[in-house]
Amino acid sequence: MQDVALAGLYVSTKMHDTLKKPRELLAVAYAVRFPDLAAKSKHPGGEVDLDTMDPQVVEHDRQRLLAVERLILETICFNFTSRMAFQYVIKIGRALKATKKMTQFAWRLAVDCYRTLLPIQYPPHTIAVGSIYVAALLSSFEQPVPPTEEGCLSPHELAAYLGKRGEWEQQFRSQVEDLEVIAHTIIDLILSATQNPSANTSPSTPASPSPHLSMRHQLDKHNMSMQSPYNSDQLIRLKISMRETEHPPRQRQPLGNSDPSALYGGEDVNLLGRNEGTVRFLFGPPGVVDAV
Repeated sequence: MQDVALAGLYVSTKMHDTLKKPRELLAVAYAVRFPDLAAKSKHPGGEVDLDTMDPQVVEHDRQRLLAVERLILETICFNFTSRMAFQYVIKIGRALKATKKMTQFAWRLAVDCYRTLLPIQYPPHTIAVGSIYVAALLSSFEQPVPPTEEGCLSPHELAAYLGKRGEWEQQFRSQVEDLEVIAHTIIDLILSATQNPSANTSPSTPASPSPHLSMRHQLDKHNMSMQSPYNSDQLIRLKISMRETEHPPRQRQPLGNSDPSALYGGEDVNLLGRNEGTVRFLFGPPGVVDAV
């Protein structure tokens, strides 16, 4: 699991033009995995000095990192154009006439989505619409209608609009059933943080003589002491209210026949591009090659 996480971070640095050498990532990873070595580090950032470690161990971990990286690149078919949900939050927020405050709130919720499995279950534009929907729900449930900017929708109007079928489903290529799943997942995440505010899932290292680390440690303690703006009882009532009016789960059709090799047949070429499954190494289906 640690190797996969580190390799995923390595690939991400390439995708976002923030190149890092494998040894740099290993130095930070060792600081998380071996806190005793991090406590002895003299580096301002707390990284472990690789020269103090066994060269064979470091080289073995480096080769393993590169091997997992190659596997990830093959899995994504060397596609470095994967998109995030954040740019869609801004564009869709404008199209829905959401206020700037509502769009900022939806942006933060889209960030929280990456603490769940939602980004690998739904495309980025659906995550963006779902984040806006959850922002409207949290801002409107058991809340008075606030004064809104001219030409913008209130949270109550936005939640009601996205909570039922309409033209927006075709416009944003999303469905109300998916938004409800996203909403429950994000609310569950917030609910767990509300019920257990002392939980901290971020990796931490022991206190270090470095002033940078001590300052960061104090900041983490300050963030942990901050209370959540949401009440757990209110969030539970919101979930109950959503269950009373939610739509039946969307029936997902399998991609092609039960045999995965059927995707290479000419009859199933039109299924490519649907977000219902994963197709690996499908560079030239017979039907497409013949047509070209």
